[in-house]
Amino acid sequence: MAEFQTVVLNGRPDLAALDEAPPAMRLAPGTMCVAASECAPRFQRSTLNAVPRTDKLLKKTRLPLGLLVTPVCADDDVAVAPDIVRCRRCRTYINPFVAFTDGGRRWRCNMCGLSNDVPLTFDYDSATQTQKDRWARADLRNAVVEFVAPLEYMVRPPMPPAYVFLIDVSYASAQLGAPGVVAQTIRDTLDQLPDADGRTRVAIIGVDAQLHFFQMRTGAEPQQLVVGDVDDVVLPAPSDLLVNLSDARSSLDIVLERFGAMFSNNHGVGNALGPAIRAAQQMLGGIGGRIVAIMASPPTTGEGLVEPRAEGRDLGTPRESELLRAQGTWYKNVAADCSRAQIAFDTVFVGQQAMDVATVGGLARYTGGTLLHYPAFMAGRPEAVRFSSEFGQHLAGAAGLEAVLRVRASKGLRMSAYYGHFFLRSLDLLALPSVDPGRCYAVDLEIDETLPPVVYFQTALLHTTALGERRIRVVTQAVPTTDNAHSVFHHADQSAIAALLAKKAVDRALSARLEDAREALQHKTLEILGAFKTLCTQASSGAATQLQAPRALRLLPLLTLATLKHPALRGGNNVRVADRIAAMSLVLTLPPETLLQPLLVPRVYALHELEPNVGLDDGSGSVVMPQLLPLSAEVLAPRGVFLVYSGADAILWVGRDVDPSMITSLVGEPHVQSGVFTFPDLSDNGSPRPGFELNMRTNNLLRALSSLCHGMWAPPMFVCREDGDQQVRLLLAQRLVEDMDTAAPSYSQFLNQMRDKINRGSF
Repeated sequence: MAEFQTVVLNGRPDLAALDEAPPAMRLAPGTMCVAASECAPRFQRSTLNAVPRTDKLLKKTRLPLGLLVTPVCADDDVAVAPDIVRCRRCRTYINPFVAFTDGGRRWRCNMCGLSNDVPLTFDYDSATQTQKDRWARADLRNAVVEFVAPLEYMVRPPMPPAYVFLIDVSYASAQLGAPGVVAQTIRDTLDQLPDADGRTRVAIIGVDAQLHFFQMRTGAEPQQLVVGDVDDVVLPAPSDLLVNLSDARSSLDIVLERFGAMFSNNHGVGNALGPAIRAAQQMLGGIGGRIVAIMASPPTTGEGLVEPRAEGRDLGTPRESELLRAQGTWYKNVAADCSRAQIAFDTVFVGQQAMDVATVGGLARYTGGTLLHYPAFMAGRPEAVRFSSEFGQHLAGAAGLEAVLRVRASKGLRMSAYYGHFFLRSLDLLALPSVDPGRCYAVDLEIDETLPPVVYFQTALLHTTALGERRIRVVTQAVPTTDNAHSVFHHADQSAIAALLAKKAVDRALSARLEDAREALQHKTLEILGAFKTLCTQASSGAATQLQAPRALRLLPLLTLATLKHPALRGGNNVRVADRIAAMSLVLTLPPETLLQPLLVPRVYALHELEPNVGLDDGSGSVVMPQLLPLSAEVLAPRGVFLVYSGADAILWVGRDVDPSMITSLVGEPHVQSGVFTFPDLSDNGSPRPGFELNMRTNNLLRALSSLCHGMWAPPMFVCREDGDQQVRLLLAQRLVEDMDTAAPSYSQFLNQMRDKINRGSF
């Protein structure tokens, strides 16, 4: 069978394989108590779909064993179970993999093997007072299910969603036009904030060397209250600072409408972010919520101030690793306190000033929040449009609140490390004041004793929905075990492995040295391919002329190289610290489906030779996509136009000999210049206009690509002419990961280096 083939790694990589499903798991008949839907990879995936039965075999293969968990997916539709049934010993939730015994009166836990009594209400519907079909229960027919949490799962009643916006209004921010753009974006998003039950609360605080509060009484003109003493912040009013969104909507609209003009000529320098955070903590202390800090300058006033760090001379040197670590522990301690109070942080950095993102960004990392970075921000320019789109999309997301996440595994398996944005409350419990859709958490697993024929992983997320309902989402996965090294290699999930290794490398870079992280990532890939050569090929001990890999891992070298070339780990001195920290945050939090492609491995399409049906509806509501091209400048023909899409940006490459009529059909004019470009929509309400069909089809492709990333990015577009601006051409070269650049070798060189090191055993 094709999935058990050994392939020779040479030539171009098979990029289409990134869209393939993980290797199928061969579960024995009877593993499920009833025919049920299996766990979809978008919720949870194991790095190995055939787990070694012993730790000795796992170490021989050198493969990492871990889980990638994305408990809340965008636009997911999860079945709701009627009541909660759990194992009385290990507390596993009943699931499709349990076994019923004693005539159906008892059930055996698939995790610990304990026999439990079936509750009397299990087959009875108390609402209709009738018997019900056991085998139709949602928790037995679905590997992903939700329960409505009863009172015993609540420390307190579900709290309302609450948002405190800390907006930098200092001179540096005013020069960028940030206060107006931020305020308008928030105002435009108010209707999309979760507020189905009318309980959502909002507060606005302007921050420079002082704190600017806004008291918003229902039916009254809003008042600005300025606090100049930031050494010991006291709220300037006992009420009407954190207001109900529905009741105070008119006052909120007035404040946000005037906000930009209010601070447009502000010459006040300084940023009292620390005192502003203390004020927000006082507002949210009893209910929890989200603090959204939008900064254009570093914290320089009051507690939490950071000292400026000159990064220029240290970039690309061993000293750069020091710049990736926080100054002191103030922000981490605040994050720990806020995590206990169910307060999450989103940190948004705009502009070019050095703001010590490594220090302040810890607020988001340790509270389950999000870090966003817009270095080219300026009101009226494309980066500000991008900010408004992405920031608004983020605020409107239906996040889970007051959450905790626990992963359980079969006896013999142990969770040893976690990666992502969270606070580790205990050895197996992640505290998550906020859980955004598409947020991924990675887990390292270790084998402590010989495993049974099938092992199970169950993730439980206790959270409050945007509707104010306390729920438990349970994801259960069964994975077979094996004593055969061949089976382990051929059932490895290369996407899950690459994503886990990337997250581990970033975590190591943040705690040790960048160079250590790069070397560890390369070393692990060499170990895996070297172990495969030793255990599964005829050239087990001698030198091989070609590098071989199991078909299931044929893209692992490319994914490793792409990770090394990404700004999160990229070598050299052309990645600013803030850009690197923002890139690291994405690697830590994105699920494999988005992280690997397009972020690490961009998509390249030839727009000048699209097939007739490409870019059009396929009849089922999806857009027909063009063929993927290699990530190399060799495919960029002088007479062509190519789209390079990485999610973070999109590049339109225009050859020097391209037909002007094609450019006209694409953008409405015969010539375009290198640089930032706003791609036009020349269609007539979605219908093609004569002569501009290519424009409509390309817009359809861009929307489809955005949809694959769940709309989380609004990437800026750059035009890169073959003979155009050097900076844009450098950006393009960094996206073409198969080519050699100053930071890393080409793909073919990388393969040759690995083959030679494996032959020498020098890894």
